[in-house]
Amino acid sequence: MTRSEAKMVAEELYKLIHKDVKIIISQTVKEETEEWVGTKEAAKILGWSVGTLHNRINEVPHTKLNNRLRFKKSTLLQFLNR
Repeated sequence: MTRSEAKMVAEELYKLIHKDVKIIISQTVKEETEEWVGTKEAAKILGWSVGTLHNRINEVPHTKLNNRLRFKKSTLLQFLNR
């Protein structure tokens, strides 16, 4: 392989890797900056009362943080569209 061929291969590899890394970084940033909401806001998004949300909590994707329920806004919207 000549030096110019090696340079062409390296440039193509760079383009491929750069594209993949850019996609991975954008997905990671989106996940990390995802908006989390509390119980009142989640109930409002779902169109439920807070009591209904608590009664149906096992159906709704959520997490607990310091004994408080937290909901990812995009997950709530997906839950509504199911």
